[in-house]
Amino acid sequence: MTRILVTTDASPLGQQGVAHARALAAALGAELTVLSVQADPAPIVTGEFGYIVPLSEEELRNQETALRDELTAAFPDTDVRIERTSSRSVWQTILSTAKSLNASMIVMTTHGRTGLGKMLLGSVAQAVVEHSTIPVLLVRGEQPVAQWK
Repeated sequence: MTRILVTTDASPLGQQGVAHARALAAALGAELTVLSVQADPAPIVTGEFGYIVPLSEEELRNQETALRDELTAAFPDTDVRIERTSSRSVWQTILSTAKSLNASMIVMTTHGRTGLGKMLLGSVAQAVVEHSTIPVLLVRGEQPVAQWK
């Protein structure tokens, strides 16, 4: 295994996945890439009208820079990538990045939603698992980090 791609949204849950991936990468001697996907601005829907909050290219770059700085500070000596969805879904962006990096594995945390929550919110993790051609390790947020050595 040469490269592990781990996804995070910089939330406490997402950061837990990075801890698992770091431990696994260290045990396997693999390089680690931390990926955060910037989704396109979500539309605000009221009644039958939808409105997408306009963000300038500068605002998007500022958000990206702030996120990159936060992740680089949290995970020094790690390759940090910020990718925009560019009208693709988040899961497609993750898989596209994994392919371009020639990643051997993807690590993600999952909320573990079921039933109505999963139906309403969807599951990026489920889509990645269904469409990935490489192994995907899903970690529940409350799981302690495994000692692989």
